Amino acid sequence: MGTVRWGIVATGGIARKFAEACAFESKRSGKSVLSAVASRDSSKAAAFASEWGIPASYGSYEALFADPGIDAVYIATPHNLHAELSIAALKAGKAVLCEKPVSVQAKDFYPVIQTARAEKRFFMEAMWTKFNPSFLKALEWVNAGRIGKMKFLRADFCLDAPYDPASRLYDPRLGGGAILDVGIYPITCALMFAGKRPPESFSSYMKRLDTGVDVYDKFLFSYPGGVEMDLSCSIALSGLEALRSAVIVGDKGSIALPYFWMAQQVTWFDAEGIARETHSAPFDCNGYEYEIREVESCLAAGKTESAIQTWADSIMVMELMDALRAAAV
Repeated sequence: MGTVRWGIVATGGIARKFAEACAFESKRSGKSVLSAVASRDSSKAAAFASEWGIPASYGSYEALFADPGIDAVYIATPHNLHAELSIAALKAGKAVLCEKPVSVQAKDFYPVIQTARAEKRFFMEAMWTKFNPSFLKALEWVNAGRIGKMKFLRADFCLDAPYDPASRLYDPRLGGGAILDVGIYPITCALMFAGKRPPESFSSYMKRLDTGVDVYDKFLFSYPGGVEMDLSCSIALSGLEALRSAVIVGDKGSIALPYFWMAQQVTWFDAEGIARETHSAPFDCNGYEYEIREVESCLAAGKTESAIQTWADSIMVMELMDALRAAAV
């Protein structure tokens, strides 16, 4: 495959981020191009297409999936629609990049992978953090022994979203709640630094509204060898930098990742807490370009699965989130 012709499913804020990155990639390498956009509101789709210079717009997702001029789709709807739209797109012959999480529960995720396998089509969850250069540098330093034996990790992602019962963050019918929207990031961070392994044991606390939506969560993971991980997330807590960072501590040093899920720099400290090296990696565009490049590379190689964000990786995170919710006090 040469140029990947993209269709964007939905027109919200994250769809705009993707459009910006895809337009950037189109100019940078020509390997991706924005070809269509769809919304259930045809006027919104038309306005989005006009803004980004997209040649086709549709008033239904099905119409976009039926467009033979589309190679891949980016699904940017609320969480509750991710799985069913991924399946529909795969069955229509499209490669799929689906915004995280792919489903609200793991049981709804399995049919997506079954469909991708049956249709022999590419599918990837859009966990942009795992393609982030600064995040990858931190992993490289840990694996190279820069901090010695890892002992502790802390990762927090808290934001303060005004309460709106109809919003995707607070409406349980749309997959609202902290763990699905922001908690997935510290959980993914923890699993990556643990070598893509679930914890040996864990504890889980969730503060829920009367609707059942979680607004503040605290998770503690334990791994063999005494490695402990302290994770938190919220959609109703001030998002200071201290509540939006990660630190990895070993017996010979530590690593700090400000805004770890979208980091643009990482610092290595020695055992005395003295900063020894800072690696800066400003985004080429807005950070979404790296996952777009991964899709381009996979499709060019005829792959149906990314080796970086594997299907097993996505399932492991989803199953762990199910377990954390079930065990929460």
